[in-house]
Amino acid sequence: MVGKLKLFFIVFTLGFCSILSFGQDVHFSTFNANPMFLNPANTAFGSSLFRVGTMYRNQWSTVSSGYNSYLLTAEVLPYSSRVRRHGIGLGVNFLADVAGTLRYGQQNIGLSLSYFKGIDANRDHYISFGLQANTTGWGYNLANSVFGRNPEDAEGIFLHNIRTFDFGLGAHWQLKANEKHNLQAGLSFLHINQPNLSYYESEDILLPIKINAYFSDLITISYNYSLSPSIFFQKQDKFLEFVIGGDYNINLSETVSSSKILSFGAYYRVIDAMIVMAKYNYNNFHFGISYDLNLSRLTPASKTYGGVEIWLLYSFNPVSYKKSRTSIPCPAF
Repeated sequence: MVGKLKLFFIVFTLGFCSILSFGQDVHFSTFNANPMFLNPANTAFGSSLFRVGTMYRNQWSTVSSGYNSYLLTAEVLPYSSRVRRHGIGLGVNFLADVAGTLRYGQQNIGLSLSYFKGIDANRDHYISFGLQANTTGWGYNLANSVFGRNPEDAEGIFLHNIRTFDFGLGAHWQLKANEKHNLQAGLSFLHINQPNLSYYESEDILLPIKINAYFSDLITISYNYSLSPSIFFQKQDKFLEFVIGGDYNINLSETVSSSKILSFGAYYRVIDAMIVMAKYNYNNFHFGISYDLNLSRLTPASKTYGGVEIWLLYSFNPVSYKKSRTSIPCPAF
């Protein structure tokens, strides 16, 4: 099985290297820093009862006013059973994005529900399914505009604030194939109902479906070192994004009861940017920073500057939790 999955990894990589890389919806370069944002099937899927996370991205600050994106997530595992090898997760996310002189952006509130189930009693082999519902406010600062202030120059724009409702779903698969390979893959579909996103009161302008697909492998080299190669593909209407790369992980733990892992990563977003990052895992804390080096046709304006991201993910249990329940293995991103 591992040999076939490696072959799939190589074929998938070569097959998409010619794809142009663009983005449309709000996204983060460190796609695997927040599992629930990547795929609703990852909601609360892990070894802890609670998980909270936050991300911030600043992009293209040299071009106009640039983009600023903020993410806050909270997850809880209200039910899990080690004996039956299944569980239910709940999550909520808050997303805000502001860009340019108009301060155009969105404010999103989303709810996620997941169900995961062990499918092999002899090893850590799980599959998970998730649903997501969102309500989003879209708009801009009318006072900063040079249009729409008077009826005669409205240019057909009747609204400066609109609200949409949409839903999505996803699936996640995880397998500890052996002592050296921990594999996972996932697929999610967002904005499935394609809500109306028009400032002209038109029924023809829709928010397209967004597709996320990913595959990764945690490869153990020795007790102290490991590699985490990953590939990520995103499609929304005619806009495509393909990212390939990986992390080099150094285990600094002094005892088996503690976790101290330092990681350095490099990723390439095809025909768009080189992404470098550093991560540190200290017990239940995961935090890191990344930077995009712009390589696209926007380079003359951006001066090769791209985007910087910082993030934090924290998982925890109440004091009495481990005494009454046992945990589900956590995905290895």
